[in-house]
Amino acid sequence: MSDTAVLEPRILAALAAIYLLGGFVKGAAAFGQPLFTIPLSSLMLPVPTAIAISVVPVFVSNILQLFQNFAVWREALPYWPFYLTLLIGMVIGLQALTSVDQEALLMVIGALILAFVVTRLIDRRGHLPPPPGRVVMSATGFLSGLAAGTASFVAFPSLLMFTSYDLDRRVFAFLTCVMFIIVTVTLSGGLAAFGLYGRAELLTGALCIAPSAVGQVIGQRIRDRISDRLLRRIMLALLAGIAISLVLRGL
Repeated sequence: MSDTAVLEPRILAALAAIYLLGGFVKGAAAFGQPLFTIPLSSLMLPVPTAIAISVVPVFVSNILQLFQNFAVWREALPYWPFYLTLLIGMVIGLQALTSVDQEALLMVIGALILAFVVTRLIDRRGHLPPPPGRVVMSATGFLSGLAAGTASFVAFPSLLMFTSYDLDRRVFAFLTCVMFIIVTVTLSGGLAAFGLYGRAELLTGALCIAPSAVGQVIGQRIRDRISDRLLRRIMLALLAGIAISLVLRGL
């Protein structure tokens, strides 16, 4: 695909709809935007291009949510082993992003999403006192970093760890925002170094900020009007469908 192909009206319109949905999920659930935007974008764009476009809107949405929950920043200090090993894993994982073929990447992303869906169905949350032990955080951070560097998918096993502990909703939102900011900054640097993050991807990502922000506002407004169980079921059903389509496309 040429550098300017992502700026075609039909692709921009599809991306606007995708990022509107992603922003809505982010606003309603406090996480999950890349879970939807990157796989859906990958159905019409090469995976590295879909990842590159996601950097700007995901970064902006997480910065906004980070400041909304900044009062709990001290609660994130014990999680430094997770963030350190997350970064190390990403640096290693990024080496595979350019060497793995498109079909394999689609299957990896699909498999990771399915694993995430399964762990969310188990839903054993809130039973352990935070924070996790340093060994747990380090191992989880490294594995999440490998997945994020290879396929821009950081939700597994990181969110499995976070949801296993009795975290306040604002602390959970802050911790995941920091995680996604680290991922997007590292991804942008890695993609630029590999020549996969150019002016067209940057401009397209900037154009996706507006629909993402609108979706986030809508999601925040209806968050208290929808039960957590219903929202969770809708999200998992959508994610399972996306994951299966990615795996089938990669076969």
